[in-house]
Amino acid sequence: MPHTTPHQLRHTYATALVNAGVSLQSLMTLLGHVSAEMSLRYGRLFDSTVRTEYERALTAAKAHLGTLPAEPPHGRAQLPIVEGDWKQAPAVKARLAGGFCIRAQVQGPCAYANICEHCPNFRTDTGYLPVLAAQRADTETLARDAEARGWTGEAERHRRLIERLDAHISQAQTG
Repeated sequence: MPHTTPHQLRHTYATALVNAGVSLQSLMTLLGHVSAEMSLRYGRLFDSTVRTEYERALTAAKAHLGTLPAEPPHGRAQLPIVEGDWKQAPAVKARLAGGFCIRAQVQGPCAYANICEHCPNFRTDTGYLPVLAAQRADTETLARDAEARGWTGEAERHRRLIERLDAHISQAQTG
């Protein structure tokens, strides 16, 4: 009879949770990990779980986006969700330092949106004040947009970011 260790049971437990649809954040909490990489070592997705999740996400994306135009606008492929001003897109969105993120409402909240600004290791200085000011202005626009759409959780996320940006701007100005 093969010997089974508690550590092997931990791997089995994590794999069962992952394949039952437990989020990575929940798995990390349950296993007491601080990094996603460590939790991902414990849980493995079965091929059938990956296929089921892919098909679910694909169906949801198709339902949200509808059909894509036969001819891409302006000679390049572009999803209809980002035509025009990205801040007006009917999607959950975030202003990032190097660009922006747009995702379908069905994808739910992103745990990583603007994570750096909330990290205790994030530092800035007066050289970044124009970038921080632009990010704050865009985030204010996004908060109003989310509120108008009734997405209170998303609006609150933007409001928390505005508070952090205000603190970073103040610190950079006095620092």
